[in-house]
Amino acid sequence: MTSHIIVAAALSVWYPSLVKPNLFGLAVNPLVKLVMAMNEKYSSTAAEILAEGMESTWKACIGSEIPRLIGDIFFQIECVTGASANTPTKNPSTSVRIRDTLVGVLLPSLAMADVLGFLNVIERQIWSTASDSPVHVVSLMTIVRVARGSPRNLVQYLDKVVTFILQTIDPGNLAMRKTCLKSSMAALKEIARIFPMVALNDPVTRLAIGDAIGEINSASIRVYDMQSITKIKVLDASGPPGFPSLLGGASGMTVTTVISALSFSPDGEGLVAFSETGLMIRWWSYSLGSVWWEKLNRNLVPVQCMKLIFVPPWEGFSPNASRSSLMESVFSKDGDANSQENTNASNEMDRFKQLLHNIDLSYRLEWVGQKKIKLTQHGRDLGTFQL
Repeated sequence: MTSHIIVAAALSVWYPSLVKPNLFGLAVNPLVKLVMAMNEKYSSTAAEILAEGMESTWKACIGSEIPRLIGDIFFQIECVTGASANTPTKNPSTSVRIRDTLVGVLLPSLAMADVLGFLNVIERQIWSTASDSPVHVVSLMTIVRVARGSPRNLVQYLDKVVTFILQTIDPGNLAMRKTCLKSSMAALKEIARIFPMVALNDPVTRLAIGDAIGEINSASIRVYDMQSITKIKVLDASGPPGFPSLLGGASGMTVTTVISALSFSPDGEGLVAFSETGLMIRWWSYSLGSVWWEKLNRNLVPVQCMKLIFVPPWEGFSPNASRSSLMESVFSKDGDANSQENTNASNEMDRFKQLLHNIDLSYRLEWVGQKKIKLTQHGRDLGTFQL
């Protein structure tokens, strides 16, 4: 019977046109149970089939059960690793092989299928499991896998991701910090590499994260101190006066792309941010030679930028409902009308999905001098700007 489950599930994933439509629903629950049974002969294979067909086949059947399944996998990982197991396993090598399949194959596919559900589960794990539990390191590894495999699904939850990683290295929990420090720092660096709206300075003493998607009038950038793992400053990245009305009459409450790239200055005195919406570069600095966030009182009142530069549209730039320059909007009334009609025609959910689909993660800010910044997209030079 067990082999029949494997065959039925494999046919459902690999040859869906050859099987009856109801086979998916009949096979998925026995397949999940087989994974959780830790069967030395079939569980690894079942996990691989479940992972391979998650997006195309199984998600429609078990979508609401994915968070619970993720929690069950974490429990299995703890038991197999021995961190909180009450009884030893009969065959350690087989258990380790099953664990590796769960961690390396099935868990990332489940996390990509339900990113928010996965993040909610690992947040609860922080408080519900031991500080030295292996599930925290596994969670960090899975975050990296999701960031690499499905960055657009993760970009809207970057704040939750960064908050979780910082919690694992909180100096107030030395046991967890000792267990997770290496994996946490590797995860942070990978997140900063993949997502340009997250930045680490060179000595890795400061972290900045901007709103990739948000409301024009409430966008911000949060700056964290990596020694104390505390938020020390909030930078105001909202649109300048008149900005929403210039963008085709869009409301300041409209959700759009906000921060497209961040970069700390080489001397550690400031932070520069680029916004594709509006084509703006913002610069925060402190002119007295000392680190600007140390000079300012450590309060969370949003700090206005010291300089605002409007970037001219480059060749090939095509503004649409989510990508508009100020000058393009001022001089293109017809385009504004069409954009407004398109926005009204589609509901907010469709528009949000379109934003995620179109978000550009290729922008980078590179320092080419003490006060000069170069903006690139897909490695192509878009211009150099004096700060």
